[in-house]
Amino acid sequence: MFLLTQLYLWIISDIWTTVITLLIGYVVYSVVKFYYRYLSLPPGPFPLPLVGNMLTFRSKPHWDDIIRQLAEKYGPIFTVYIGSTPQVIVTDADIARQAFSKNNFAGRPDSHFGTLLANGVAMTDYGPNWEARRRVAHAAAMKYSNNERLVTVAVDCMDKTVQTMLEREGPDTPINPSDYIYLTFLNILANSALNENYTIDDPEFIKIKYVLRDLLIESGSRFLLWQYSKLVQWLDYKMVGKVSREFDELRQLIVRKFQKHYTDYTPGIERDICDALITAKYDALREGRESAPYLTDERLGYTVFDMFFAGIETSYHTFLWLVLLLAYYPTEQNRLRQEIDSQIGERLPRHEDRQQCHYVMAFIAETMRFRNVLPLGLSHRAVVTSKIGDYTIPKGLPVLVYQGIVLRNTSNNNNNNNNNKYWTNGDQFLPNRFLDSNGHYMTTRSPAFIPFGVGRRKCLGDRLAIADLFLVLVRFLQSTHNYDIVLDSHHDLDASPQSSDAIIPYDYTIILKTK
Repeated sequence: MFLLTQLYLWIISDIWTTVITLLIGYVVYSVVKFYYRYLSLPPGPFPLPLVGNMLTFRSKPHWDDIIRQLAEKYGPIFTVYIGSTPQVIVTDADIARQAFSKNNFAGRPDSHFGTLLANGVAMTDYGPNWEARRRVAHAAAMKYSNNERLVTVAVDCMDKTVQTMLEREGPDTPINPSDYIYLTFLNILANSALNENYTIDDPEFIKIKYVLRDLLIESGSRFLLWQYSKLVQWLDYKMVGKVSREFDELRQLIVRKFQKHYTDYTPGIERDICDALITAKYDALREGRESAPYLTDERLGYTVFDMFFAGIETSYHTFLWLVLLLAYYPTEQNRLRQEIDSQIGERLPRHEDRQQCHYVMAFIAETMRFRNVLPLGLSHRAVVTSKIGDYTIPKGLPVLVYQGIVLRNTSNNNNNNNNNKYWTNGDQFLPNRFLDSNGHYMTTRSPAFIPFGVGRRKCLGDRLAIADLFLVLVRFLQSTHNYDIVLDSHHDLDASPQSSDAIIPYDYTIILKTK
């Protein structure tokens, strides 16, 4: 019996020794592999196992400041680790255009954000599924960017917003324009895509605004850390679950609205973007195109949801900056009003007015350059092993262009060759930089003007966004011609740290001051 006991203890001890030895060996192998990969990629801050460089982004400055500091230290191509996932960041326009003009970097990496926008165009990986749906979505967006119905919708939405603002708040009193501006752009897209309208008290408007805006502000900078770190997702599981549930509910709501269009769809009559997508589906089926199997109702519904998420947020935040800059620079506001009065007068704006309202277009372009609301853009994925500059990027590695630096290179380091490479006084708001010697808006611009991204995965709704911003800005100034837009409270022109991965203004209040 004693011998059996000793044999049992020896076997158990030997197993535990083996398990511990294997575990230690695996840990050592993983750490060596992790740092071997670190040494093989573009330079960057030293990462720790599991957490990578996440501690770097816990400091108080806005992430934009941190990434600018890293670019100054490591150059135009560097690597940061979000958890164990390396992310190559490019901050040079020439390098970005050369690399991203090919399909080599047209993929999308797996991420938590990708699951929230599952089967939409923006986060779908490169392939025939993405190609098919991007083509029809881009065609629909292009069509509506020049559609006269967009003029009517944009003008009507802006008129109702100003009217609501004055009725609820009144002139000569402080107004927080945030919700009103959000309502404007939600209604423009809801009308263009779904043929629907909302009021500021509508429960559905409140729900959409909560999911697409307030919920992301509530999650803060953690939202970006979730993308590539399972550890952070696990530690923050309650908030991760809440965001996932809310997004799924809203996505299904939009899909149902899309499917409802079949009940009164009439071939040859396109009331909105949903009708245009249904027409594209039927055309593909009738003509037997290769894209037809990918144009399912569910995927097309997700495409509409995609447009809601991308289109509303960027236009809304850009217009928040436009209004803040109008009030911050009264001389600019007066110059815009004078141009609108001379070129358009009291009639409704038209798409063709962009050809005559040169300063309005320059003001919009400079706002998107000076305060690009999504400086990080969206991560790409190397579809094949490729080169960026002098560095080899392995297949599957996430790569992004930090367009915030490309659009506004403001290095204080005189030895940095990137400083003022494309923009003179890039840290100043100067709309004249987009005007030629004759005072005309320059349609041929710097290669560093990439507010909508660069390459194959560039935002598909860029022209629709410009058309929206022009019509809404002009109509806003026309609708407030009896008032001066002045600031009541503000925090200068700094970006709010409320959303670390986006450049959004602090909450501010304006006064529509009676002239």
